[in-house]
Amino acid sequence: MSGRPLNLTRATLLSYPAILLFIGFAVPMAIMLASSFYHRTETYYERGFEFTHYLRAFDWLYLSAMWNTVRLSVIAATLAVMLAFPFTYFLAGYSRRVQTVILVIVLGVLSLSEVIVAFSWSNALSRPAGISNLFVWLGVMDRPASWARGLPAILIALSYFNLSIAILILYPHCTRLDPSYTEAARTMGTSPLRTSYKIILPILRKPLISTWIVLFVFTMGAVVTPQWLGKPDQWMLAVHISKQAVQLGNIPFAAALSVVFLLVTVVLVTVANKMAGNEKGETR
Repeated sequence: MSGRPLNLTRATLLSYPAILLFIGFAVPMAIMLASSFYHRTETYYERGFEFTHYLRAFDWLYLSAMWNTVRLSVIAATLAVMLAFPFTYFLAGYSRRVQTVILVIVLGVLSLSEVIVAFSWSNALSRPAGISNLFVWLGVMDRPASWARGLPAILIALSYFNLSIAILILYPHCTRLDPSYTEAARTMGTSPLRTSYKIILPILRKPLISTWIVLFVFTMGAVVTPQWLGKPDQWMLAVHISKQAVQLGNIPFAAALSVVFLLVTVVLVTVANKMAGNEKGETR
């Protein structure tokens, strides 16, 4: 008899996240999927069952936006991981006090909204008060230039926003590294660069891949940054979804774009996991 209350309590605890997942994910997903088949009227939309919105989702405009989304997400996630890994690795070697101060700064950067980050970088890359004025003062450039609108500006802002997330994800793994590995490599005369490539990277391979996937998925949904810093032909797909839903009120088409967007994201993440698993098998 004593086992039944325990099993009941365990079932109750396990059902709580399942209920939250059902309410917060399954129900909105079902509503979005049903809305994607609705009929668009002149004023709003009505219930129906048609595939016209999905056919329109494969227009060249939205295919190019999907391509922009994927390539920007891949590059931004890769740059953030490449910058965050050495920073976090060396941060783990400092004292707790220094680590705490730097982590507080990182959390402060992370607390900034996407709007503030995009606006700050638009000013930093502008002609009147941008970074190019510093290059002119140093003699690198003849005159200031504006870099505030284009793919480089989008990549810089997205990578900057992802950097704090990557540091916080990698920090626990870097602090748990056994220092005896690097000490043994140093004793055998291995250079620090070779030690990082041959020893540290294989040990932190799983956290690095997981961090990259998190950043990739997070970047895929960027709206404000590409809209603010990019040209219309450089917008990511989330910008077009937001425009259709909020500005034009075309909920069925926005839902169809969202479903296609979600499927593409799931496929890409699955492929990334498979490639990481195959690479792990080959290294063994």
